[in-house]
Amino acid sequence: MERKRVAIIGAGVSGLAAIKACLEEGLEPTCFEQSEEIGGLWHYTDDGGQQHGASMYKSLISNVSREMSCFSDFPFNTDTPPYPPHSQFHHYLQQYCNRFDLRKFIRFKTQVVKVQQAEGFVEGEWNVHTVDTGTDGTEPCQHVFHAIMVCSGVYHRPHMSLFAGLKTFQGTVTHSRSYRTPDRFQGKTVLVIGAGNSAGDIAAEVGLTASKVYLSLRDGVWILPRLTHGARPLDLSVSRALLHAPDFVSRNYIKMLSRTHINQANYGLHRTKDPYTHGFMVNDEIPYRLASGKVVAKPDITEFTPAGARFADGSCIDADEVIFATGYDVSFPFLDSDILPSSLQDQELYKLVFPVRMKKHTLAVIGQIRNRGGASPVVELQARWAAQVFQGITQLPDQDMMLGYFRRDRQYRDARFGPNKLPVVDLRYTDDIARDIGVKPSFWRLVLWDPSLAFHTYFGPAFPVHYRLMGRHSWSGAAAYAKTALIKTYSATCTNRVQTRHKVNSLMTVLLVCLMVAVLAVIVMKS
Repeated sequence: MERKRVAIIGAGVSGLAAIKACLEEGLEPTCFEQSEEIGGLWHYTDDGGQQHGASMYKSLISNVSREMSCFSDFPFNTDTPPYPPHSQFHHYLQQYCNRFDLRKFIRFKTQVVKVQQAEGFVEGEWNVHTVDTGTDGTEPCQHVFHAIMVCSGVYHRPHMSLFAGLKTFQGTVTHSRSYRTPDRFQGKTVLVIGAGNSAGDIAAEVGLTASKVYLSLRDGVWILPRLTHGARPLDLSVSRALLHAPDFVSRNYIKMLSRTHINQANYGLHRTKDPYTHGFMVNDEIPYRLASGKVVAKPDITEFTPAGARFADGSCIDADEVIFATGYDVSFPFLDSDILPSSLQDQELYKLVFPVRMKKHTLAVIGQIRNRGGASPVVELQARWAAQVFQGITQLPDQDMMLGYFRRDRQYRDARFGPNKLPVVDLRYTDDIARDIGVKPSFWRLVLWDPSLAFHTYFGPAFPVHYRLMGRHSWSGAAAYAKTALIKTYSATCTNRVQTRHKVNSLMTVLLVCLMVAVLAVIVMKS
């Protein structure tokens, strides 16, 4: 019997996860990557010449800790620090690629220019047209595939807000996409526009060399540190037990962390909007730059002048350079808009993956999300789900059910997170996908199998490895790793620590299990 051929567009984090998921389910993947290397956004180049979407700056460090950003069955090396720099994260992706022998399924320097439904679309097949990016004037090649995974990412076209008078500004205007190092800003006055992570990173770094940096924030910002008490990674606070806590608890916890990190009112950052609905910035350096006056927070821009900008509070500044750190617009130039619109508001994706109105569900969108944590665990689950659907192992509901779910889900996300440019997902989303493919960790099964593991899985950090404890393609080393992942977070930094193994007292284990059962029983009764 012929193996189903799957075209994967892009060899970034999503594309690599998609290749592996296809291989696990007996599919035949072909991945098209328009650059010469894997990694997508994480493939750093000094000039960005090989980047066709977003690119990163030289000093970038992950905002997500290593154990929360790895794939479920492939941990980081022990010499990786809790927050890996971009070079180490890219090296991790290379190791992942080599470990599972994925590179041979990738066609480098090959750009997908058109994806069309095959004539009649009876079996859901696709015609994929590609060109060789390393050769000028080559004719497109056509390939036929049974299914498509769109893994081209969400960072396509740099978004630059249209301000009055911008064309009259006589200084230099750039987008954060072109930023690499702060060297060229020596002694200059720089205006950075944006309230996301890139805006904070760039403003903080440029503030070390520039004469002055102004950070324009439309309506303030919530700033969170990477580390909490005892230099513990903040994202290790995410656990399944907290999913049952009321929303106001987690919202107020985020506000408390932000206000402890920096008093917003004292530094012109005051924001009245909720951190869930309007997002937050993760940055450890900005408070010091603001306190030293190297960076000055300003409100929204009302207009540009030839010499600088005027702000909503009536103040004006002169500036030599303007950097727009205002994100990106999603684009799928290789797909017709009736298949997958570029406008997020026009897309109807079942659980953010499958276009609802297609006759044959042989196209999946992987990674078009904004996660509260690492992207790798999310896109991996999406890819595993898509591969099972393509292979007929998992069935999707009928169109009416999917459309109803989509509408309820969009209403929920808009209410919880606000109408963001990209759908925001969290642990609820990944557990939902995991349930669909039978890999969501079952508390009751874990209690009977390994009470200590049940405690770690539900009351400890929600590590990606939990999705390899049971179900299809489980990992034999998952249970042991899940129990030690928290300690391994610091394996590269606690070099002088004597490693000891602590045996769990059996009586304490029994008491913990009784406590867990009591808590979950109360939750079940209330629901």
